[in-house]
Amino acid sequence: MKKEHNYHLDEMQDQKLLKLEEYGYWILFWALLASIIIQFMMGGTIKQVLGEIIVFLVASAYLSVTTLKNGLWTRSSEPSRKGNAVISIIPAVIIAAINAFKMIQNNQLETNSILIAAAFAIAAYIGCFVILEVYRTAYNKRRKKLDDTDETEIDQ
Repeated sequence: MKKEHNYHLDEMQDQKLLKLEEYGYWILFWALLASIIIQFMMGGTIKQVLGEIIVFLVASAYLSVTTLKNGLWTRSSEPSRKGNAVISIIPAVIIAAINAFKMIQNNQLETNSILIAAAFAIAAYIGCFVILEVYRTAYNKRRKKLDDTDETEIDQ
């Protein structure tokens, strides 16, 4: 006699699986970013880490587009200019640290090298801030549209 298996999850199991998948995604995401940074600090070139960069950018783009489409930001914060200004410091510091590490490693602590590294860090800050502000504006428009749609459906 053949035994039937029930592969359907109840609501609690489904929520648990979703949470585990979420943690798995974020572990992979941050580990991939750390891998890229470490490879650069060890003297790697863009050509050597291009695969990791492409996977990282695809995952980032997917998450950004799908959360924006669904009118979601985060569980714990609302988008703001001040928050974006603070968050934009992170990539600037990472870029500065990578460049500082490479300059020390190659014995290139010259004024020109330091100014170039500072310019890259500032560009990273500005670039990140601009991207987050564009995303925040798009989020606010999308959220307003979704909220208006929800109110229209309730009225009918």
